[in-house]
Amino acid sequence: MEQITKQDKLEVKNNIIKNSVPTIMSFIFADFFTIIDTVLLGTIKDESTYAASLSAINVTSRILAFISAFTRGMNVASSTILARYDASQNKEKMQSTLIHTILLNVFMISIPIFILVISFMKPIMLFIGNDSAIYDVGKGYYIAVMIGFVFSSFNNIMVFLTRAVCESKRSLKLEMFSNVFNVIGDVVLINGLWIFPKLGVTGAGIATLIYKIALFAMYMWVLFKSDSKLRIDFKYKFKFDKEMIKNILHIGIPASSEVFAIRGANVLFTKIIATMGTTVLAAQQICITIFSFIVEVGNALTVSIAPLVSKSIGEKRKNIAKLYIKTSKKISIIFSSIIGGIILIFSNPILNLYTDSDNIKSIVKTVLLIIIISQYAQNIQGVYAGGLRRVWRY
Repeated sequence: MEQITKQDKLEVKNNIIKNSVPTIMSFIFADFFTIIDTVLLGTIKDESTYAASLSAINVTSRILAFISAFTRGMNVASSTILARYDASQNKEKMQSTLIHTILLNVFMISIPIFILVISFMKPIMLFIGNDSAIYDVGKGYYIAVMIGFVFSSFNNIMVFLTRAVCESKRSLKLEMFSNVFNVIGDVVLINGLWIFPKLGVTGAGIATLIYKIALFAMYMWVLFKSDSKLRIDFKYKFKFDKEMIKNILHIGIPASSEVFAIRGANVLFTKIIATMGTTVLAAQQICITIFSFIVEVGNALTVSIAPLVSKSIGEKRKNIAKLYIKTSKKISIIFSSIIGGIILIFSNPILNLYTDSDNIKSIVKTVLLIIIISQYAQNIQGVYAGGLRRVWRY
């Protein structure tokens, strides 16, 4: 049994910090801009329109999260495989993994799913939202977000794989810059500033689409113009490899199934909430944004330690792989406790940013403590699941 030294522990902590801090910041920034969407919609004075707008975001987000589960597992698999090839410096296999992942996720999964969710837009929104007002107000938002799903399927591949080769800082910089387009779009399109029309929640959807297209363009630059380890080298001739697809599916299907089940349950839960009316559904959306913000440290650690665990396993250092998981769990609990405490203490001014509706604020306050307590289990489960997916296949 390999002994773990103080130097090993220090190296593990340093590697986690180096790989996770940019990812944590990237995740928090992404949620921060989602919060801005929700806060800006709070300027809508008519409470019924505001509730329907937030409800439309809620319904669309649940659908988007559900269909994204199909590709998320494949990204988990690809990042695991890529990390192993990176450890052995096999550039040709790294490039093959990248291209096969794009073919599988974008062309074989995302585009067919996009066609389905657009073709059945109205019955899907009415089934989950349970109110025609949500469809009437939110159909423009739904269309924009689902078009963005195709671009984000490629973006998410690049996010996972840049982290797999420990280039998290690159992803953070691109996320921060591209999200500027989201904020500007929100400001000018939701309320109609300057020459732009007032589009309400549809404007929020268009702003999100612009951000995803901008990020897509930047990742294309990474593939063809940057100094990234993922840059395409044309000296390697691409050959379609059934075994590579099989390996991705072998790890990806179980990972996708887990996410698929969780997010499917979230869709059904949202449908149940929708039977209580758009006010409750709008309150749930605010709760979701707050909960997502709290658990992002755990989520970021889940994906950040993945290549580190995978690399340790590939180097036959299983004790170090276990130490990565154990240390990440401790970090997750500490940081999420701090964030949760801040949100609980400043709950009143935070909710005032979201809405002027006393009904909605009352509902959110009722469940806020439950959200903060439940995030501990969420974060611990996420860290263990993220690490164990890298271990079981070996």
